[in-house]
Amino acid sequence: MESSPGPLPAAELTERLRARFGQDLLESSDALDQAVVRIAPDRYLDLIRTLRDDGDFACDFLDFVSAVDRGDDGFDVVVQLWSTTRRHQVRVMVAAGKDEPRLPSIADLYPGANWHERETWELFGIDFEGHPQLVKLLLPEQFEGFPLRKDFALTTRLAKPWPGEETTGEGPE
Repeated sequence: MESSPGPLPAAELTERLRARFGQDLLESSDALDQAVVRIAPDRYLDLIRTLRDDGDFACDFLDFVSAVDRGDDGFDVVVQLWSTTRRHQVRVMVAAGKDEPRLPSIADLYPGANWHERETWELFGIDFEGHPQLVKLLLPEQFEGFPLRKDFALTTRLAKPWPGEETTGEGPE
């Protein structure tokens, strides 16, 4: 019985991705023994497909798709992929834009992305172009707005001011 090769160290994963994507791989780092990469938006699908189809990477399992609201810098979509055969993981980050955030859907590459993209669309307002059924998953149909955006006004704070102390966020004073 032939065993599959072991995991690639994060530094080697990013080195191989940089060799393939060059300057379109905008950033790379190692966080908790996993490769973390930022790709140019127009190369997003190419990177995801490469991570899935290239045997060196063999990322056959999608762990999650979510987003980060970076305020004035727009939104990042974050995709976590795992190789069940190689036992390594890669976190992909890609800018989705600010005013009308959008990226292509990866649900055709990873069917498990379907609900993750729906949730990300519903809570952050990021449009996943080509998604087979971008409809609400968690919130009632009549709900308006995107509650995980930093600019979303919490109605409870509009009705009743926050009674807590204002803090600087720099720890106990």
